[in-house]
Amino acid sequence: MDSYAGSGPDSVNNSISGGNFYGPVIMGRDTHMPEHGLMAAPVPRMLPFGPDGFVDREVPRARLDELLAGSAGQSAPQLVLLHGTLGVGKTGLALHWGQERREAFPGGVFYADLTPQGLGHPVEADAVLESFLGQLRIPVAEMPASEAELAARFRSLTAGQPALVVLDGVPSAAAVRHLLPGHPASMVVMTSQFRLGAFAEGRLPVRLPVPALDEEACAALFRAVVGEDVASSDALRTVLRASAGLPYVVRIAAAHAADPVSGGVEELAARIERENILEVLEVPGDEGGDPDGALDPLDGQATARRVFDLAHERLDPRLRAGFRLLGLHPTPEFPAAFLEALAPGTLRGLHGAGLLEPAEPGRFRMNGVLHGYAQTLAAADPAARGAGLERVIDWYLRRAAAAERKISPRWRAGELFPDPDPDRGTGPDGAPGPFATRAEAIGALEADRHTLAALAELRETGPARLCLLAQAVHAMFLDRGHHTLWIRIARLAQEAATDTGDGLMLARMHYELAFALGDRGAAEDVEEARLHYDAARESARRIGHERTESSALEGLGRIAVAQGRPQDAAELYAQALTALGSVEHPRGRALLEYHQGNAAAAGGQYDRAARHLATALRAFETLKDEANVAKTRLRSAAALLAAGRPREAAAPLELALEAFAEGTLNRADAVLVRGDLRAALGDPEAARSDWQAALAAYESLRSIRAEEPRIRLARIPDQGEPGH
Repeated sequence: MDSYAGSGPDSVNNSISGGNFYGPVIMGRDTHMPEHGLMAAPVPRMLPFGPDGFVDREVPRARLDELLAGSAGQSAPQLVLLHGTLGVGKTGLALHWGQERREAFPGGVFYADLTPQGLGHPVEADAVLESFLGQLRIPVAEMPASEAELAARFRSLTAGQPALVVLDGVPSAAAVRHLLPGHPASMVVMTSQFRLGAFAEGRLPVRLPVPALDEEACAALFRAVVGEDVASSDALRTVLRASAGLPYVVRIAAAHAADPVSGGVEELAARIERENILEVLEVPGDEGGDPDGALDPLDGQATARRVFDLAHERLDPRLRAGFRLLGLHPTPEFPAAFLEALAPGTLRGLHGAGLLEPAEPGRFRMNGVLHGYAQTLAAADPAARGAGLERVIDWYLRRAAAAERKISPRWRAGELFPDPDPDRGTGPDGAPGPFATRAEAIGALEADRHTLAALAELRETGPARLCLLAQAVHAMFLDRGHHTLWIRIARLAQEAATDTGDGLMLARMHYELAFALGDRGAAEDVEEARLHYDAARESARRIGHERTESSALEGLGRIAVAQGRPQDAAELYAQALTALGSVEHPRGRALLEYHQGNAAAAGGQYDRAARHLATALRAFETLKDEANVAKTRLRSAAALLAAGRPREAAAPLELALEAFAEGTLNRADAVLVRGDLRAALGDPEAARSDWQAALAAYESLRSIRAEEPRIRLARIPDQGEPGH
């Protein structure tokens, strides 16, 4: 085909001849053609649409908007990492925000899913760059050969205007190095379950954590997927709690509930109460899936469990072992020391993989759905599960015993309590050593309380260890309350004690249960406590264990005081002292003086009460028993106040207040008494403030003692001060 114009020797031939040609011909003296094609390339808009029914996420969306607003002054594209656990909705957030703000990126919106497929490698950067350049109309034949050249061409073609690059499922910082656009006001929004480190040239991304949804947002999402207004019910709450705030799981659960043959929310909730939610929500299909909910949960591409299987399989063997160990942990939250002791070196890796999140200082938690999945993995190998549970139970039992010994020097029965020395270590087996302070030991044990209660209910714990556990939590629960858990553990131990064949342990478990019931102090508790103290006394007498017999008599004395029988209490305390005989037990004798003082005060014998309490205080000071020193000062102040000597009560009360930690029953008791003191000194407003503070503290501890400040507060308008 030839093109020419004119017919003379100097003319240009301007006709077309020869061949077969279909298409436009442009002719002119100065014609400028685009580098590729005849028309300007369209602005790339590669981003998929986000999931329907998008809810919540105002905080990370606002932060993304803030970063976008500040992009004009950047010297390089802004890197943003949306990170969080599997199924928490990172992809949905990135897609939704990207679609909302696509017009802010005239240079185009690019998208790539870098999630590794199966156990293979992640998508290679050169393949991603080829797809990006293809959107910019670069012919395949003209694609650069190397990854570096592809990256350079992409930067060059995106240098003119700001662009958005969304990279989903980023496995590592290295995978992003060559995927950055050229305009400095661009943004690269990444999603990853991993907390990625530094990127190219040491740049760190802005990390935006994507948390689990709260129950209200989960309910809104559930209704949006179902397509109708589902009434709130216990069944819906069961489903939402089991979904643990993961939009991915909520969407699949809602799709199941919407299926007309599924039985609806009620049937779904009933199955979830019997089975693991991932098993309940298993959907036939291939082995793909999008754990962040961008795909339709029932389109044949997503299964409830498979995405979790893939994430688990991608972990290295050491991290997989640590993950399965957490499946043996009875609750989703645990101290960092637990994993460091039983699966050394895995905590950082599991946290970095987005499978754990910090709870409070020194503690981590696993999302509830993930924890349930880990439990199914652990249960798949019964032999390994049994051996692993032995390690878990033993570790917690030793930790609790170490804390108990630090908190209180009281006597306990069993191999973990060979003496009352609170500074004794816990052995060379990798279990935690002694706690630095009493407060640290109480705080650690209180944080573990739900785990310890769950361990008490495990068949594998066994009667003997259960009895040790009941003793190991005594001092913490006495300090912090939480009577429901305390009584549950003590009752289980008492019921199991007969299977130990140990008469002393049986007596001690009757005592532990009686003490917990008596400390809660409801009328029915007090009567049941009396029965168990009687049983403890009889069991101790049969085996000739003077210390336990004395403790049971002491407990019966406390019951007598609670029931308004101070004279009977004084006699029981005297019997308890006699029962000790020649046993070397200075702390027990000091406690009996303390209780004699309380009984005397209850009977209106205030001078006698003061003598007993002064003797007890000297003994506790000699023993350096700081907890009982403070309690004795508080009781002395209350006795002086009841005797009509408020000014003398002020000094011991102030010392007691300084000793008691916030959030404890002892502190609440002391604030209550301070209110009484202020009322007696003619300051009803200050008294009201203290009684209100005591009421709030009792209520937060769910203590039945809350009734005492309520009575006082009700009397203020009429009398200006409480009765005593």
